Amino acid sequence: MTRSVLALPVERFVRSPELASLQILDAALVACETALLAAHPEVAHGALDVCPHGSSPMRAHSILVASRRLATALAAYREALGRDERRTRRQQVLIPF
Repeated sequence: MTRSVLALPVERFVRSPELASLQILDAALVACETALLAAHPEVAHGALDVCPHGSSPMRAHSILVASRRLATALAAYREALGRDERRTRRQQVLIPF
């Protein structure tokens, strides 16, 4: 799985400073995924059925699943922030003063 991490403008960090650490976390997840797949290519090829339960490839697979879930949650959070910002801008436009 590949994810693109877009560079966020500094103004966005001013409004939502947590995005800076979340962007670092997202990059760390990508690095972790790459390293685990390099260390355990059998995980990438779906050969887990021959791996013993509790083995390092099985544990790597568990980490990858959790990483992907966390990456999905991070993306959903950024999307929700964007919706909130757009809603706030629309409301500001509607106020005539």
